[in-house]
Amino acid sequence: MATYFFEFDNRQMGYQKTGTGPAVILLHGFGEDHRIFNSTVTALEKNYTVYTPDLPGTGMSSIQSNTFPSNFSIEYLADSIAALIDHEKINNATVLGHSMGGYTTMALANKYPKHLKAFGLLHSTALPDTPLKIENRLRGISFIEKMGATTFLETTVPNLFGPHTKEKNPGIVADFIQALPLFSNEALIAYYHAMMARQNLTDVLTSTNVPVLFVLGDQDIAVALEDTLPQTKMPNTAYLYILENCGHMGMLEHPTLFNNAVLDFLDKVNA
Repeated sequence: MATYFFEFDNRQMGYQKTGTGPAVILLHGFGEDHRIFNSTVTALEKNYTVYTPDLPGTGMSSIQSNTFPSNFSIEYLADSIAALIDHEKINNATVLGHSMGGYTTMALANKYPKHLKAFGLLHSTALPDTPLKIENRLRGISFIEKMGATTFLETTVPNLFGPHTKEKNPGIVADFIQALPLFSNEALIAYYHAMMARQNLTDVLTSTNVPVLFVLGDQDIAVALEDTLPQTKMPNTAYLYILENCGHMGMLEHPTLFNNAVLDFLDKVNA
């Protein structure tokens, strides 16, 4: 797997690329970086060219403190992925996003539909934040300002995993916490503001002409199954995979099932 860089909005953005075949772009979520998809990349690279960028503000695409652009938003993140697609001269890509990466994917599908062959939501939603979610994020921002980004992530990350995983495989949670990327306070706060301000994009699901993937966990409290299931009936062509005994982190909690779902979707889209 090779690492590459390009310029977006006068800032350096990094991504990894491997494999051969149709283009697939995997977008990480909040508090993660491209490494969250390591096992998925391994499962896909024999048949697909897989791109795993770090979104602006993360890892290889980090932004210096106090220099976040004034227009930083989920749409800004989508613009960065459109720039990656242009930089790599990809005719059309399948873009799959986890959590916040899914919000970015929806914004990309809304603004740049011609870039997409298919797209998918991995433990994610086209709905905006609810008032309760916004209230929780505001509390999170206060926590970050007082205790710092690392302590915030170490404290909140266990909630992303399902009860089954925490009881039967606690090492998965511990390993993820141990490998957490380093974030500035500014980065996490900027992401939270971006997520709180995002639009309702369910109309994109109803109007799209390309296939849409949904991977959901039955124990996910961050993106509840009952809230997302109705969205799976909106696209003309949708593929739904529900992971049992799984929270918000399917790629870690049930990697084989998660990777098989992604691979099955890609194989059908590219048949």
